[in-house]
Amino acid sequence: MEFRQIRYALAVAKERSFTKAAARLNISQSAVSEQVKLLEGSIGFSLFRRTGRGIEPTERGRMFLYEAERVVGDLMNLSDVARRLSGVGVETLVMGMGSGLASVLMPRIVPEGGFPANLHLEIKTAPTRVIFDDLHDERLDLGIAAMVSVDRVPSGLNSVPLFDLDMILIMPPSHALAAKKGTVDVGLLGHEPIIMNELSIGYGQIVGQMFNDLGIRPRIRAVADNVDTIKVMVQAGMGVAIIPSGAADLEVHAGLLAVRPLLPERSITVSAYMSRQALPRRKEALVERLLESARHARR
Repeated sequence: MEFRQIRYALAVAKERSFTKAAARLNISQSAVSEQVKLLEGSIGFSLFRRTGRGIEPTERGRMFLYEAERVVGDLMNLSDVARRLSGVGVETLVMGMGSGLASVLMPRIVPEGGFPANLHLEIKTAPTRVIFDDLHDERLDLGIAAMVSVDRVPSGLNSVPLFDLDMILIMPPSHALAAKKGTVDVGLLGHEPIIMNELSIGYGQIVGQMFNDLGIRPRIRAVADNVDTIKVMVQAGMGVAIIPSGAADLEVHAGLLAVRPLLPERSITVSAYMSRQALPRRKEALVERLLESARHARR
């Protein structure tokens, strides 16, 4: 069994045609057919059958090709690992990102001209507390999350403010407040069931302070550790929520959620968090380039 044979078989499965697979691979159809036949002889069963709609995998062929695709993916990842370990100019940067920030942050951190060719970026989305823990344990090189008070940042971490985001109210489009134009007074939310984020840090702490400033105790219906879950719960009619602006743009465009600005206004600062221990020089240069892009990107 050869890697080439598996690649050819996967191409046939994807194109559902030996002719199209050959064109995609830029080789002759006879070469594709020959290698697939050799593979079938090696494994002891047919991978494909002809039907009125073209070429389709057999039942055993479908199971084999599913596993083959996974193995090929693992092998390609292993090649990337080998290149990084051999030091051929590729730098891996592991970044933790606060929940709900992807749609706002990712367009900002792409430098002008695109990502550097020598950057392999791994992104993990997690609550703020987990990002802090992973930075402390050196499982992350960089964390980006809502700024928290200094006393809640673990010792050994530095922070760099990047940009500000307004907090907004999200609700089902059928909600009574969705029919109101303009801002929604936070004081009107005292009797609304609220879906909250982690309460002691991050968005949850900020939202809790918004109610505390008005002497209101919010009716917390549920607490979720990520904004995606909060949005789904709001769509299901479980309550309303206050999240960073931009975090629900896709759902608003799709008509799944309605948003309103709040009064009094409240914004959060999105910050980068890093260990005080210096990163390798090349990695540090990559981090600085990404952060500069985030700081100066147009809204």
